[in-house]
Amino acid sequence: MKTLKTTLALATIISTAAPFLSAQDVRFRERDYFTVAAQAVTLTAVEPGREATPPAPSYAGNISGMSKAAPGGGLMNAGMAAWSVINSGAPSGSYSSTYASAIPGFAFNWGNITGWKGPKEMIYRYKVTNMLGRDVIDVKYKISFFYGGTEDYSGQTSRLSGHEAQAAGRAAGEESSEAKVHGRYITNFTVQPVSVDVKWGWHYDLTVKMSDPMNIGTKLNPVAALQASLNWIVSTTLATEGGTLTYNVDGLGNFKDLNQREKGVSDKMGPIEPLEIPAISWN
Repeated sequence: MKTLKTTLALATIISTAAPFLSAQDVRFRERDYFTVAAQAVTLTAVEPGREATPPAPSYAGNISGMSKAAPGGGLMNAGMAAWSVINSGAPSGSYSSTYASAIPGFAFNWGNITGWKGPKEMIYRYKVTNMLGRDVIDVKYKISFFYGGTEDYSGQTSRLSGHEAQAAGRAAGEESSEAKVHGRYITNFTVQPVSVDVKWGWHYDLTVKMSDPMNIGTKLNPVAALQASLNWIVSTTLATEGGTLTYNVDGLGNFKDLNQREKGVSDKMGPIEPLEIPAISWN
């Protein structure tokens, strides 16, 4: 009975492109319906971000109760480390309230951090076309984040030891041994579905996994950086495949699509010549 229902469903789907198919033709084309012919991820829109005040995240009033990161430019993610964006071809219920951040790992006053810009937004489109020429998966997801938030932590010498503060002051050209921190931080980094269109018999999942925040600046001028790995899975009754899309953002507003960079590097490599191994005689 299940096989009959599957055959009838496929007959209905395939007949829209090629009417009057026989049951034998339907069975013959079942493999083509469930086989990937092409897939692509393309950037469809970019919003560079402007001066803005991001909504205060949930950690704003409770930062002192969280674990502290290493002093001297140490950063922490006070948001989520992983979440689901699309689950079984439908938007996940958790994406609207999940985000990541890269902020100072010590007690601070959220209201004193100013200079935020954003949200900077990138909208990507992922499309899968089967062997029948039908777009069986067509989804858009949006990557967005606020960046550039900063505060002067004047006189916070307790964050650095005496010799560290003096060394940091000399490196910054300061006469005083009191270190002043001018950071550039990230908040409300999120990945959300914009539109999801997955055809019958196909399944698509998209999840986010965040790296630990990194400081790509200095102790006195920390620049927050985050790396997001988007893990995707496409599956049908015939096969399952998946992969990872990787993106980097930083507190200066830079966005890097590592997938495109790696593709460009590999394209320049050219074909790999086979290694010729001389014959070995065992006599």
